[in-house]
Amino acid sequence: MIEVLPVNARPMHAGINYERYLTEIDNIKAETDEWKAMFEKTCKENNWMPEYSTEERSSVDQDEDLRQRIFMSKQDVLEAQASNPNAHFSIMTPFSALTKEEFASKVLNSQWHWTIPATFPSVAPTPVVPAPAPVIPAPAPVTPAPTPAPTPAPTPAPTPAPTPAPTPAPIPVTAKPRTAAPRTYAPVTPAPVVEPLVKKSSTPVRTEKAILKTANSVDWSASKCMSPVQSQGQCGSCWAFASVAAVESLQCIKNGQSGINKYSEQQLVGCDTKNMGCGGGAPVYAYEYIQKNGLCSESALPYTSSNGGAVSCSASCSKSQTGITGYERINEGDEAGLVEALKSQPVVVAVASGNAAWKQYTGGIMSTCETTQVDHAVLVVGYDDNTFKVRNSWGENWGEAGYVRMARSSSGMGTCGMLTDMSRPKM
Repeated sequence: MIEVLPVNARPMHAGINYERYLTEIDNIKAETDEWKAMFEKTCKENNWMPEYSTEERSSVDQDEDLRQRIFMSKQDVLEAQASNPNAHFSIMTPFSALTKEEFASKVLNSQWHWTIPATFPSVAPTPVVPAPAPVIPAPAPVTPAPTPAPTPAPTPAPTPAPTPAPTPAPIPVTAKPRTAAPRTYAPVTPAPVVEPLVKKSSTPVRTEKAILKTANSVDWSASKCMSPVQSQGQCGSCWAFASVAAVESLQCIKNGQSGINKYSEQQLVGCDTKNMGCGGGAPVYAYEYIQKNGLCSESALPYTSSNGGAVSCSASCSKSQTGITGYERINEGDEAGLVEALKSQPVVVAVASGNAAWKQYTGGIMSTCETTQVDHAVLVVGYDDNTFKVRNSWGENWGEAGYVRMARSSSGMGTCGMLTDMSRPKM
C-alpha cells in the first residue's frame, strides 16, 4: 500500500532541505507551537508575520508554511552561530517566521540609501558650538598616558609626596572627545562629579548619570537618562527612534535631570520632510529638524506607524525645544573617537543588520555579520574593554532585553560596519 502524504506536505520555499525537514518534523511541530506561544501576538502587532491571502492558502497550508519557516530559521541559527562563537542564537526570536529576505525588506525597508555616508556630504553639519575647546583645562583627559605631573599638584611647593595621588588617571567620564573630536564639544555643564578619584576602585563610580564600572567602561543604559526599549514595527523608522533617544538622553545628562523627557518619534516619521518616514532616514536630518522645530511629547503624539503604511504629518500638539544646538559626526572608522564620545553621551551609529546574526540573536557578543552594507540605525549606549553595548528598536523580546553587545574592533569599519556612520546631537 502506497502512503499518500497530505496535500500540505510539500516544500513551500526554495532552498529548503525538505528531506531533512521531514526527518525533524515532530521536533519542528513542537518548536513551532512553542514559538507561537511566545511571539505570535507580538509579531502580529508589529506585522512581522508572513502575509497570507486566504484565497490562496488554507489554514492547514499556513500552518505547514510556518513550520517550514521555523525550520529554515534553525538553519539561520546554525549559520550565525558558526561565525559568532561568543554569541547566542535561537529560533526563539520575533523574526523566525520570516525568511532572511523578508526580514530585510519588512524590518529594514531599504534604509541604507539614506544612512550611507556617501549621501551626507551634501548635508551641511551645523557647527553650532564653535570654539569652546579652550574650556578644556587638561589637554588629554581620557587616556591615562598623559599624566601631566605639573598640573595636579602646583600648590604644595615642597613636593611632600613624590607621587601625587590625583595624577594616575583621573577617570573623567565627561571628558571632551579626543582624537578627531575636540572639534565641537563644549561641556556646558562640567558635571564630572568625580572628585579626583585617585585609585582604580573596584566600586562602580556614578558620574553624570553614567555608570562607570572601571576607567574603561561606561553604560548609559544603567542610568536614569535612558528611555525604555521600544519597537519600530514594520516601519523603517529606526533613524527616528535612534535620534530621539540620543536627544532625550543628552538633554537629561546635560540638565542633570532625574529622568528623561519622552518625546515623539511619530512626529519625525510624519513631519520631517528631509527624511522618508517609514521608507528610511538619516539621523543628521532628524537632528536638524529637532533643532529647528522642537518635539512634541510622546503622550501627546504617540507612535502609530508600526504597520509601515503611509504617514501624514499631525503635529498640532505643543512642541518643546530640546536645547540641541546642532550635531557632530565622528570620523568614519574612528573607534577611539566613538569611545571618547560615549564618555559624554550615547551615540547613533548605522549597522549592517539584514542578516542571520541580527535576525536570530538572543545574547552574548556578536563579532561578525554576513552582510556589510549598513542598513539600520541604532544607539550605542556604552562600552568596556571588549564590547560596545547597543540599544535596538525591535522591542524587549529581541536580544538581551532589546540590547546587543558587539565586539570592539579598531580595524576597518568595526563589527557589522558600526564605525561607518556615527553621529551625536550637541548641546
